[in-house]
Amino acid sequence: MAKKTKSKQAKSKQVKARQGALTHSKGKAAKPKPKKARKLTKAQAKAILEAAKQGATGRKPKRERISAQALSRRTGKAAPARPAKGKPRPQGPAIKHDPEAPMKLMQMLMGFMVSKALSAAAKLGIPDALADGPRYYTALASAVGADQKALHRLMRALTSLGVFAEVEPGTYALTPMSQMLRADVPGSMRAMAVMITTPSHWLPWGRLEDTLRKGISVADDVFGKPLWDYFKDNEEDARWFNDAMTSFSGMTAQAVAEAYDFRGVKKIVDVGGGHGFFLSTLLRAARGAEGVLYDLPQVIQTLPRLADDVAKRITADSGDFFRAVPEGGDLYTLKHIIHDWADDQCRQILTNIRNVMAEGGRVIILDAVLPPDCAQDPGFLMDMNMLAMTPGGCERTEKQFRDLCAASGLKLTKIIPTPSPVSIVEAVRA
Repeated sequence: MAKKTKSKQAKSKQVKARQGALTHSKGKAAKPKPKKARKLTKAQAKAILEAAKQGATGRKPKRERISAQALSRRTGKAAPARPAKGKPRPQGPAIKHDPEAPMKLMQMLMGFMVSKALSAAAKLGIPDALADGPRYYTALASAVGADQKALHRLMRALTSLGVFAEVEPGTYALTPMSQMLRADVPGSMRAMAVMITTPSHWLPWGRLEDTLRKGISVADDVFGKPLWDYFKDNEEDARWFNDAMTSFSGMTAQAVAEAYDFRGVKKIVDVGGGHGFFLSTLLRAARGAEGVLYDLPQVIQTLPRLADDVAKRITADSGDFFRAVPEGGDLYTLKHIIHDWADDQCRQILTNIRNVMAEGGRVIILDAVLPPDCAQDPGFLMDMNMLAMTPGGCERTEKQFRDLCAASGLKLTKIIPTPSPVSIVEAVRA
């Protein structure tokens, strides 16, 4: 009985096999048995979904379209401005390979080393020690009180930059550049070289990243007080600063005196005039005029002896130019004053001058005037110095000067370029 059952089952399988082959030969697929669905773990399901999103299934994922405004809301960053219709988006210049670029960049990066090396040489008095002629480095070190080997290394570095000349191995002499670092030459830049790396400038520049993030100088945070109060409490830094401003006047004063017409001027008031070098130079050009030197009390108290040929024509006065300025001048001068302050403070200074100057009086501002484009100009680095050092000071363009004068009741009449780093910005009462 069992044998018959097995025989029937075998025949049944053979019949089904023949039917399947016959169906296949007629072009119809045999129906497969339904498979039991396999359950996926959560991790497997997540992996399959991620693969699908990334295109692993062979289909390209749909790109999400998002507006610039929506992207701005998500990221918290300002949306880029849309170019005007019909105007193509501006393209930058093509970046070409420059084999000299790495060396040029390295020289820029080492600029602070050059500044400090020049400052140290000037403060030690090395150029003055070479005034009588070349010296071997050992003798030079003894003259300035420096270590011989260390001084030799400094002299080699500055000689490689053209600051000094090596006339024989180890023997150094002055060049036109180092001549300007002597203390006793006309137009000396020794004080400027020293001042530029004193704490008053060195420390705020060391925090430039913070200034860029905040948008205003962190000098007050560095010193714990406003810069001018710092100078009041640090006499040595203040002395180097005032001497540096006098030194800078040596670069600009004669250029201004030769470029401006002083005919008919009777009284020149130099507002924030420091130690009087600039005013003295102008009075030599305006022979019939008298001068008033006006600055803070601590500056006037340290006033050195003025040159004999103009001393009798100068009156020194002290005060705060934000509150008042001497009256009755027919020419007011502001050399490197306006660039120290933000527009609000500048309007106060200029308004004070406008209110008290003589009938037909003029004011001339002596600052850099920035070009409208980014052409090579020293004014842009001076502008960065104002950003790092002052609470809102800046160098300005012609339009900015024009707007500033108009807001102060003045009318800009002309701008006169000079061979120095400053231009003459002239204004009259509007």
